[in-house]
Amino acid sequence: MHRIFAKRFMVLVMSFSLLGTFLPSISYAGMIGTQTLIENQQSDESRSRVEKFISQENVREQIIALGANPAEVQERLAALTGDELRYLEQNIDNMPAGGILAVIGIVFIVLLILELVGVIDIFKKT
Repeated sequence: MHRIFAKRFMVLVMSFSLLGTFLPSISYAGMIGTQTLIENQQSDESRSRVEKFISQENVREQIIALGANPAEVQERLAALTGDELRYLEQNIDNMPAGGILAVIGIVFIVLLILELVGVIDIFKKT
């Protein structure tokens, strides 16, 4: 008696689950505003310029001298918002050639802020 009921119940469950696979999936699409598109493009350009600057050998040496791992710096740069990237990029453009330490200092401050907020964990807590 229980076996027949269990088989019928399973057939019913499987039938409904198969019917669900043939229903069309619902997806929502919307228009992307021009301002959003422009901000995304500017963010990508800023990110590439800052990454190019950070990848320079003298900057990399200073990052290591400050005690940060260059791989972690790249990870943290990836976590920056568009506004933070634009601020960093503007400071790179406005600094004289000898202002590399200031840029590294800004990167270090951004890394420290991200550490304090809890986005990353560079200083391992034991």
